[in-house]
Amino acid sequence: MTLEDFPRFNLKSKEGLADRKFGELPYHLIRARRFEDLYKHVLFNYQWLHAKLSSCPLQAVLSDFEDAIAHIDDRDQIRELMLVADALRLGGAILSQYPDMLAPQLIGRLLPEMETNPNVKSLLLQCDAEGIDHCGLLPTYHCSHTPGGPLKYSLEGHQFAVFGFRLTNDLRYIVSVSNKFITWDLSTSDLTREVIPGIEGIMQDLVLSPDNKYSIAHTNNSQTVLLNMLTSEFFLLENPMPGETVIGSLLSDSCAVIHGERSWVLYTLRGEIKERVSSPVDKPILFMDFKGPQDYSIICWSGDFDDKNLLIHTVVEGNAFENLDFHSVMTWTTCRTYLYCCVQDHGQDVCAYTKGEASWTLDRIIAPNDEKLLMLHLTHDQKHLIGTFMLGFKAWEVESGKGWTLRLPHGIRNISTQLLKSNSCVLSKGYKYAVAGVRKNLYVWELETQELLKVLDAHFGRIMDMVALTVGNWNSVSILRLLAVTLPLAVTVTRNCVGIWNLKLGKLVSKLADSPLGAIVTHAKITNNSRYIVSTESGNVLFWMVRAEAVVFKAEQKNVHQLMLLDDDTKCVTVSKISEGLGEPSCSLVTRSIPDGAKVYEFDYPIRVFKSIAVTADGLFLVIPSIDGMKDALLIYHAKTGTLVHKMPLKYPSYKDFHMVVPLPNKPTQVALIDQDKGNIVDIRTKKFVRSIAKWGGKVSKDGRYGLYAPARGGLELLELRHGTSVRTLIPRVAEGVFSVICLFTRTDEYVLYYHGGRKTIRVFRLTDGKMIANYRVQAELTAIAASEDGRTIVLGTVDGCLSSLTIADPTRNGIKEIGSCVGTYLDISLLFLLISNVSFWCLCLTGNKCYRLTACHRI
Repeated sequence: MTLEDFPRFNLKSKEGLADRKFGELPYHLIRARRFEDLYKHVLFNYQWLHAKLSSCPLQAVLSDFEDAIAHIDDRDQIRELMLVADALRLGGAILSQYPDMLAPQLIGRLLPEMETNPNVKSLLLQCDAEGIDHCGLLPTYHCSHTPGGPLKYSLEGHQFAVFGFRLTNDLRYIVSVSNKFITWDLSTSDLTREVIPGIEGIMQDLVLSPDNKYSIAHTNNSQTVLLNMLTSEFFLLENPMPGETVIGSLLSDSCAVIHGERSWVLYTLRGEIKERVSSPVDKPILFMDFKGPQDYSIICWSGDFDDKNLLIHTVVEGNAFENLDFHSVMTWTTCRTYLYCCVQDHGQDVCAYTKGEASWTLDRIIAPNDEKLLMLHLTHDQKHLIGTFMLGFKAWEVESGKGWTLRLPHGIRNISTQLLKSNSCVLSKGYKYAVAGVRKNLYVWELETQELLKVLDAHFGRIMDMVALTVGNWNSVSILRLLAVTLPLAVTVTRNCVGIWNLKLGKLVSKLADSPLGAIVTHAKITNNSRYIVSTESGNVLFWMVRAEAVVFKAEQKNVHQLMLLDDDTKCVTVSKISEGLGEPSCSLVTRSIPDGAKVYEFDYPIRVFKSIAVTADGLFLVIPSIDGMKDALLIYHAKTGTLVHKMPLKYPSYKDFHMVVPLPNKPTQVALIDQDKGNIVDIRTKKFVRSIAKWGGKVSKDGRYGLYAPARGGLELLELRHGTSVRTLIPRVAEGVFSVICLFTRTDEYVLYYHGGRKTIRVFRLTDGKMIANYRVQAELTAIAASEDGRTIVLGTVDGCLSSLTIADPTRNGIKEIGSCVGTYLDISLLFLLISNVSFWCLCLTGNKCYRLTACHRI
């Protein structure tokens, strides 16, 4: 290490001792059996761990712990060393990229172990006091997987999206591709091999040879990479077919194949051309199935995407089968004995063919079908066929022909990405549920009733493919809704019940469901005094008394889209959508008093598309997006009496359809209509347009002075709303791609929180000087974030099932370094959390008896 390396590795020493302290000091202290010095100055020293992580690979740090464990006899000390080492290993994917996350990672994972492990406690106290200089967000509770739990590790290493991955036959390694090959050892989570071929483009359609010694993938610019998995030697194969584009690559144990639309080329496994073969069919090849030079099938098409007629040409042991004509869809069993497709003679019916001696022979018709299929595939056990059509999915039992039709909601459609390819649908274990991915949503049906049960929005990108994965009989999804103010209670919603959580203990207190079987819960809110819960279940509105866990009011109201509380939580408003056949849709708004459920008022109003209503800052008026004839309008109702005050037609310069209504906190008579380009402020009292604020996305500070501009393509600016100007650039505009973005002010307007879906980081900026005080990498995609009333704590909800409470530990705040989350000083802050809405979680597991952690992992 040279002197020039010190700034690069964040090392301040210029005496040449820093590298020896990293590389040699642990070794000598262990051999000298000076374990107290080893713990105090090295392995349980925050500054040493942070500096070595910042300058060395994670494995170098772990090797010091492993060396110490091998030379220590005390079981308690070995356990402490293993706890820290395993915590670092669990957070390895994050720490390798963000070493400043060391303190949050250790605190979030090791809090339950600190009281019985003095060295761990000393390290965590150092994280509290010194870690905030590197990351100003620290977990308030135990919020990550502790060593010894169900999560072993996460695998992260691709800069770009993964377009293909395969497991080896022995299930020991996983291989994935984007612009590089990465191989992970599934037993240790180590990245065992990374091969960067230096190609232009993204690799796709990864294939492993049957013996797992070779892999092959082609790129979107007709290059092909053949990789020796044992030696990491690769061969970059340029397009061998002049005038054709590479559309597929395959492997056997003895050769590789690259094919285009009219021919294919056989290669040796050293990348040498072995044979060129022209297609015997005078039609373009769509894809191939290859077992050997004398055993293959090619599926051909006309070249016109609108022409769904295809044929399959099969060769077995060098003998060519008679071509089989079919249309639209096809799939076959793993052993290629049975083929399922649609043929002209039987319309859209799915037919089963068997492989004969010289041809494919019609065996039977699986079931009648009237829908035009876009895709057909078999389940993993090959007992069910699933077909995709424009408005939904169809499933059939292969043996009996019994079928089910699963329809998507109105306005959602399946499309063909290419011939024989569309959105996929999978069945759960026991064939009770069907799950499909369309765009970025998951749709869940009950198979027997064919009823759509749930729509899950848990992805920031389009779902490309799905695979069924079942662990035991676990099939539940939980949704966090609301946190109470005066008592540490949180309400969660699953498909079939409402759960009440004690935040101080992190335990599930009770489960509420009016119907013991078949309940479908969609919304829930808890009053500020923690006495009542309002929920919607199976087309009914329910009022629950929390203490008695009993329903005190029940009324029918179907298709509820919005639930909100008014007048200091003494009233609730439910908005449901009414579909009147082919006529214009409308909404019904009902306001009821809590807890008796008496109707205060109700009315209907027309809509074009449902948009959430808003309440003015003083709570006096309801602002309802509606239509007046063919034009958009706002309906202004008195919030206490339900009286229509007036209609406000929407007409202002550069009018565009808006998606959100935002009340201005400093102007009770003004609201902002947020469209894709700007925010438009209107006065609901004078019915006049006030002004437009370019780039404003709807986020506003508590005093109404500032707003935020955070485009999905990157960047963050602070806007002064009075003049509509940018006063500070917090994040420069850098082209990072289009990702989901969440940004907001804390309740005290001291900080700005910014989440970037591509980086999966939360950045915290101090508003007074614009300085970033934290860059916190979340463990999974963030779906919601909320801040406490005092502005010192935030709550995160992520799709992996965790609810995390983080303290904003600003180093410039007086006394912050004397406060430690480890000793529970931050627990009372949980009483101040107000609202987190629409946070979807996948349930993972129960954490055990140590419930220091705020978690949604308990299965309801």
